[in-house]
Amino acid sequence: MANVYEGEPDSRQSDDPTLKVSRFRPRYRALSDGEKALHDELKSHYTMVEQLIDQLPAGRYRSLAMTALEESCMWGIKALTDNR
Repeated sequence: MANVYEGEPDSRQSDDPTLKVSRFRPRYRALSDGEKALHDELKSHYTMVEQLIDQLPAGRYRSLAMTALEESCMWGIKALTDNR
């Protein structure tokens, strides 16, 4: 199977940007160039916030902050990649 990061879509990604996908996404729709740019910008900003959170004192609150950040990132990317 080809590696997505080498620029080749794997078998889970469709070439059709209008593909209607299910809630559980057995296949992913292709993103437009603008959506790819937004995806990369979002991930970049989340990475910066992650680095800030890592500077907080270790403990429960830092762990909760990281979990909330991970969840926020997940929902943000889901909003971007979901069929509208």
